[in-house]
Amino acid sequence: MLPSRLLWDPLPDRLPSPGSGRFGWLRDLRAALIADMTAPRLSKQELVDRSVRRGAVQAVVREAYEVTIAEQDGAHRKLAEFTDAWRARLASMLEQDSIELAGWSVITTADLDTGLAWSLFEAADHARRYAVEHARPARSRRANWMDTPAQLFKFAIVSDGHTLGEVRYGICPPCGTGLLYKISFNADFRFCGLGRLALDQLEVRHPGLTWYTTGQSENARGFYDRYRQHSDSPWTSRQHPCRHFD
Repeated sequence: MLPSRLLWDPLPDRLPSPGSGRFGWLRDLRAALIADMTAPRLSKQELVDRSVRRGAVQAVVREAYEVTIAEQDGAHRKLAEFTDAWRARLASMLEQDSIELAGWSVITTADLDTGLAWSLFEAADHARRYAVEHARPARSRRANWMDTPAQLFKFAIVSDGHTLGEVRYGICPPCGTGLLYKISFNADFRFCGLGRLALDQLEVRHPGLTWYTTGQSENARGFYDRYRQHSDSPWTSRQHPCRHFD
């Protein structure tokens, strides 16, 4: 279960408490979503009113989330820091008399179900943490996105069946070199420690190689430089592993 489902999809009638435990919470949330789909239908007007009220709450919590995500490229907040920043932004929005959001008429804060807003915040934050804590690397698969004598691979970082990011790399066993082409993660899961998990996997799956990276942004170079200092495998800042990658 990803936070995006709670923040974009129709909400169940009742959100389970994250305090029910990691696996219990996820089981209860799935059950709530299924029960909501099979619940007796309300009248057309009741459905519209209910959808508008709950949609407004969801839109406010989602806006606070998206703004906090947008700050990540500069803020680089870890899990707990991200939660604090998201909570503070949501609290600030709910303290206003009215909220203006794209695609909505002005939302009067007094008309919002603030209890639902905070329950949704807790559930979505728990979903994000759960996804990160249970992220695992899938097995490497041969790939062929360019013509090169080197062996090309890719693998995904997944959590509960959902892909959070992907790693593309190549190796040349005769020359003892590896080249990391790209690590990409969904915006929701950047700066959560998953990049380190990905690099650790490269070293475990192909031990004894000297690793290279392609040209990177300043932020990415900083990440690789920090990782390089604690790695058991040799990493180099040079970008030309061997002639087999040309």
